[in-house]
Amino acid sequence: MSKITLKDKFSYAFDNIIGKGTPVLIIGLGFVFFFTAFLTAIVVFIGQISEGTVTEPMDFKESYWQSLMHVIDQGTVTGESGWTYRIIMFPVSLIGILLVSTLVSILNAGFQTKIDELKKGKSIVIEENHTVILGWSTKIFPIINELVLANLNQKKACIVILADRDKTEMEDELKVKVPFKGTTKIICRSGNPKDIDDIKIANLNEAKSIIILAPEEEKSDTYVIKSIMAIVNNPNRKKSAYNIIAEIDNEVNVEIAKIVGKNELTILAGNEVISKITVQSSRQAGLSIVYSQLLGYDDMEIYILPVENALGKTFNDMLFAFEDICAIGIRKSNGTVELNPPLDTQMEKGDQLVVIAEDDIELKYEAKEISFDPLPYNPNASHSGYETHKTLILGWNSNTKIVIKELDNYVRMGSELYVMAECDESTEEKIKQLGADLKNQKFKFTRADINDRNELNKIDFKNYDHVIIVSYSDDYSIQEADAITLITLMHVRDILKKINHRTSLVTEMLDWKNRALADLNKADDFIISDRIISLILAQISENKELAIVFEDLFDAEGNEIYIKSYKEYMAPSTRTNFYSVLHAASQRKEVAFGYIKSKFADDPANGYGVVLNPIKSELISFEDDDKIIVISES
Repeated sequence: MSKITLKDKFSYAFDNIIGKGTPVLIIGLGFVFFFTAFLTAIVVFIGQISEGTVTEPMDFKESYWQSLMHVIDQGTVTGESGWTYRIIMFPVSLIGILLVSTLVSILNAGFQTKIDELKKGKSIVIEENHTVILGWSTKIFPIINELVLANLNQKKACIVILADRDKTEMEDELKVKVPFKGTTKIICRSGNPKDIDDIKIANLNEAKSIIILAPEEEKSDTYVIKSIMAIVNNPNRKKSAYNIIAEIDNEVNVEIAKIVGKNELTILAGNEVISKITVQSSRQAGLSIVYSQLLGYDDMEIYILPVENALGKTFNDMLFAFEDICAIGIRKSNGTVELNPPLDTQMEKGDQLVVIAEDDIELKYEAKEISFDPLPYNPNASHSGYETHKTLILGWNSNTKIVIKELDNYVRMGSELYVMAECDESTEEKIKQLGADLKNQKFKFTRADINDRNELNKIDFKNYDHVIIVSYSDDYSIQEADAITLITLMHVRDILKKINHRTSLVTEMLDWKNRALADLNKADDFIISDRIISLILAQISENKELAIVFEDLFDAEGNEIYIKSYKEYMAPSTRTNFYSVLHAASQRKEVAFGYIKSKFADDPANGYGVVLNPIKSELISFEDDDKIIVISES
């Protein structure tokens, strides 16, 4: 190795200074400015040199000032006289030209670097009471759309997105898919949601809620759990609890997520929720529309609100206390939620009311006279339906096994289940084994292409009460899976029309935009899995206690949403107000909160006939096939 020279050492030191960035370069350049002026001032002062027009030599301060001006302003030399002074100041001015040019270059480079950093989205967010979304998937767009609607009553709201993607790309995609932002500011930042250093960019300590989105890939639960750990175990975290909401796909990972997140985490088991809604919707036509309206912020929503003057009042009092709000349950002071409680349940200190309302408002109980008709009803009437159910499932994904197990909880002994799907031999064996574990359903499986009309024609559709078309989400991309689903749906509709058979038809789709391709004027139930999960995540992020309400509604045990014939509550062709409907339902230990007009079943402009939280005093004319929407145990 050759000997290191002084030149090498100087070059190495210079490279280190250059590599330290714009601030150090500006400081170093400033030092050169002042040092050059200082040396020049010494020469001028010691040599007693003065400008030609000046008779007396300058003192050191004046020499330093004049030298500094020559370094900074090169035009100063043009107005001077005296050749000795000019000869000294001319090279100083040349040095000044070099230094000023270098300074401009450094400032330009530093400014450009800063712009590039901002484009990369690495700057820390200084916001308060904002919603943070960690990660990026197709669910992010409906989540943001719902949060924007929820924030319309706020003057300044903010959503911060931190994802391992290019900031500009995220912003461009949001401009297209979230055109309306209302009063909400959306900030995008690039970073790894699993990295302790990166997540500080989103200022989690000042956030009101944190939503963790899983990537659309295998082992997404691992990604979510690692992100939870990065938040909860961060050494720079705040002392108070976070409000973290995360979706877990595989139920086996729920327990470890709870261990990691403790009381700061609300878990949404997405696959399980979608499966339960699919089963419930298959048994009750129109239920998916009811859920869609309840979960979104553009119509009626579920709120948990305090009620002034409610102490000692009963749930029955709460049912009839408000003209434009439907009470559906009580949130007790200990945090538990009871939907459709006994009518004599009293409101205690700290209790709040679970309601369906158009907006978050202040409630005050005031006693008033209620006028309702004593409608005839049969307190022993049961929910109309088959004693046994015959269900047809077309297609297969990993969620379908949850659908089948959940379906077994709803049907009576002697029911039948037929599954047709295209799969490999190993999957076929697993499906058949799943059928062997059913208690209430006889199981049959056929391996076939559900897009093949000849295969579908072999099915006796008149023999089935419910048809569920499942998305091939495990095997194909979103658009490819939806394409297969749409073709199957078109075939099934055509077959049902030709044989003049009406059955409940539930279709699982992945992309909300593809819903329109299936003909908006058809009243079939659609389960848009990503959108439903997004709506629930958005709701829980605004109020984590709603998670308990949703858990109860989606569970096969306890209270659920039912759609029942109005004839179970009143005489045919009755014209009455909703107070009367509410009273009739309460006598059956149910809570009514809406109705469905059958004549609008195919009319999207009228919400497919679904009316939630109606004005209770307005008169309603019920006709054949009209329904009442209630919360009940059966």
